[in-house]
Amino acid sequence: MGSPQQQKRVVKNRMTDNNLIEVKSKFDAEFRRFAIDKDGNYQFEDFHELVEKLHQLHRIPFVITYTDPAHGDLLPINNKDNYLKAVSTARPLLRLQVQRKGESYGEVNGYGSGPMKRKNPISKLIGTGEASPKPRLRIGMPEEFRRVSAIIDVDIVPETHRRVKLMKNGSDKPLGFYIRDGTSFRVTTSGVEKVPGIFISRLVPGGLAESTGLLAVNDEVLEVNGIEVMGKTLDQVTDMMVANSANLIITVKPVNQRMTLAPQRGGYGRHSQLSNKSQQSQQSGKSYDSDDEDDVQELLSKEEKDKDGPVVVL
Repeated sequence: MGSPQQQKRVVKNRMTDNNLIEVKSKFDAEFRRFAIDKDGNYQFEDFHELVEKLHQLHRIPFVITYTDPAHGDLLPINNKDNYLKAVSTARPLLRLQVQRKGESYGEVNGYGSGPMKRKNPISKLIGTGEASPKPRLRIGMPEEFRRVSAIIDVDIVPETHRRVKLMKNGSDKPLGFYIRDGTSFRVTTSGVEKVPGIFISRLVPGGLAESTGLLAVNDEVLEVNGIEVMGKTLDQVTDMMVANSANLIITVKPVNQRMTLAPQRGGYGRHSQLSNKSQQSQQSGKSYDSDDEDDVQELLSKEEKDKDGPVVVL
């Protein structure tokens, strides 16, 4: 190991290299100094393991934060991105604060709340008459964070449609929505046609589908994992969804077209990758013929969709 003077000399020699930056970490009342690669060749996992070894924190969950030199905020280091951000902000020293998990300032007082300001002892005697500040909400770092949904293929799906990806992440919970068969309307060159369709009839409160906010009651299901549902029975569509429930991708025509027709997305030549049959028949409410649009609205107002048909829960 060598004497403390020899160790300091080694650290000082390391700091002369322009590719290294100095790091000063604090855990309780002990401090450690070491060097890391400035070019980012040092990975976050190696950095985390080094801090754990230097402070002898084996089998002890801990949180690493660094001091932002620009604003003095304590920011977390828990992944590759904010680790590289911390390295890039070192001027020239990177100051770390290592705390046991559950005892860090951000977990106790909330991230972004800033350090506690010291009060002037005289102000306690004089009294300013100011009301005590409202307690801040404690915002901790996400635990077991995982993505459950996403809107995909926005550049190739027609503006009146939406392609939604639902991810169960190994959970045994159901997808949380019911489907039914009903009647849909298509605007074709020969006019408005009435065709069978599959619709979402109900969302389970607190379920996966409802929590995403991307699906709604009476949304029409057009495709399941790239397979068109037109011409298929309710049982066949149900089997398709169950078979792909672990990673379900459904293309729907939302009942609320205000959320899909807003600004123009993309530019000229934006086409759907649906099948040719689907492209010809599944013309949505955004038609270039206003008379056809009026016909569709009139039919919808006179004849409701078949809500009494069979219903299947997923």
